[in-house]
Amino acid sequence: MKFIYTLLILLSFLSNSYGSGVHASEINETECSERMQTLLEKHPDAVIVHVKGLVCSSCAIGIRIGLAKIDGINRSKFTNGVELDSSNQFVILASNSSLDFNLVFKKIYDAGYDPLHLCYIQGDQIIRVEASEINT
Repeated sequence: MKFIYTLLILLSFLSNSYGSGVHASEINETECSERMQTLLEKHPDAVIVHVKGLVCSSCAIGIRIGLAKIDGINRSKFTNGVELDSSNQFVILASNSSLDFNLVFKKIYDAGYDPLHLCYIQGDQIIRVEASEINT
């Protein structure tokens, strides 16, 4: 019986660290994920930010409030220009002009989350910008 409890506890810890997005920062990706690429094809004017720890849309309402105030957000799309995709840990921003990526990352930090990187379409290429490349 102790073995079963020990096994369940171990599995619980392993599943929590996997679902928390910790592994996303450990993967040395140089491109945007397939899911991000699919979303960008669907919303070519969007900027998609991968946010570590974004697992609950209602918990991340501070992100939406902060980002909706940024110049360049198309507030007529999504909810005030911001869509929260907690199942993939993405924040999708509807853009109607260029965005200040420093400010995007800062607003996410200010809301208590860690942005990892963002992706957007420029011309016919998908561009990835690491949060560490931007001064926050």
